[in-house]
Amino acid sequence: MSGMKVGLGFDLLTGSPSSDRVIQNPQASPPQISGGQTVTTTFRLVQGTNSLQEALGLSAAVSGSYAGFSATAKMQFANQCAVTHYCLYAVLAVEVINSCVTVDAPALVPDATDLLATGKTDRFRERFGNRYISGLKSGGEYYAVYRVQSFDEQERTDVAAQISASFHNPALRANLNAAVESTKSTSRNELNVNVFVYSAGGISETETELSEMIEKAHKFPNLVSGGQAIPYQVLLDEYNGLKLPGDNLNFFDQEQQIECLLFNSRLLNDFTTLVNDIDFVRKHLDRFHNPDGSPPDDVALQQARQQCLTIVDQLTRAISDCTRDASTCVHFTQSPEDFTNRLPILRRPRPGLQRVPHLIGTKAVTFSGIFDFTKNRVVVDLLGEQGFYFIIDNPEVLDFGVLGSPPLPDAGTIVGQTPADGTSVPRGSVLHVRVSPLQENFGPEV
Repeated sequence: MSGMKVGLGFDLLTGSPSSDRVIQNPQASPPQISGGQTVTTTFRLVQGTNSLQEALGLSAAVSGSYAGFSATAKMQFANQCAVTHYCLYAVLAVEVINSCVTVDAPALVPDATDLLATGKTDRFRERFGNRYISGLKSGGEYYAVYRVQSFDEQERTDVAAQISASFHNPALRANLNAAVESTKSTSRNELNVNVFVYSAGGISETETELSEMIEKAHKFPNLVSGGQAIPYQVLLDEYNGLKLPGDNLNFFDQEQQIECLLFNSRLLNDFTTLVNDIDFVRKHLDRFHNPDGSPPDDVALQQARQQCLTIVDQLTRAISDCTRDASTCVHFTQSPEDFTNRLPILRRPRPGLQRVPHLIGTKAVTFSGIFDFTKNRVVVDLLGEQGFYFIIDNPEVLDFGVLGSPPLPDAGTIVGQTPADGTSVPRGSVLHVRVSPLQENFGPEV
């Protein structure tokens, strides 16, 4: 809200106020009849950057949306949530309006009227934007974003629903933290829950537990009552509602410009999410495979990431240019699908239980020279047919020490496995193995 004052002009495309006042004597007053606080509380499950921004009240498609877009603290908060398609987001939002003041009898300052009367609409836009700040909302807002990560879509949904149910049921809320921790401890899909909190208005201790954040949401209206309230959102009005020279002057034709900005902005969000997806895949390569069944190529993923970042930079520049000059506005032609169709896909767990095979004595890796090794393709395929894949827990013993002893013929042979062979486990389980070393001794570090 820095720099936001009633009576200033405002450029909806850039999200910034003008430095010059556009309304004469902008005296603001509250409504004559006050109805007390207005509290709006929502709990939504969302997936995708655009949906998350809408849940946080940041959608640029809404006229009069938050003052300032990418530069605001709330937009930075949204970016911290690092949206990927392998997470589900439960968004708890509380908006409290204590009062809403609006400008009385708005009229343009003489400078603005003179510019319009002489047809200098471009200069008017440069100085005063395409809206004016007609009022302020006072109160506060509170957002808690629960990011539920799991390789299993149903598990993500179940945990998010559990969090949502706790908001409405105090008995469930009391056990929420323990319930989530219990689910995490038994999950075979690397379940994790992170929480991000944004608060405007109110003074209280910083909450750290899931249940504490839900309690805070219930108490928040009291925390922003009276002197704790802050002006947190501006009201924007169009100039067409004022008395203008000629009074039939259509001095801005921005529909195409706005449509292009929205299109490219959504595309920018999609490519940003794609970069996060690639980072996620690279951290969990053993949980993914290419569409043809082959293991992911990390070098190819790095290249795809760099190409996406280049596109993000191009889109950012295109959006910036379009906000300044409508003649430069063009729809960006590249699509995230150009990349997603080539990315590795998640190994889906299969239903039912499967007996763990005997792996001890099997070669887990194949060597190309003495420096490079890869997982044994035969073992990978055979386990894949049974719904398993494996992780080598001690890959460091396969690194070659140049001053060590000669390579051993049984290097990379599985000497231990977890779970043990014959154990019944769900299909899709990860098998952990330990392998014999490449050398009897590795020699001194070089």
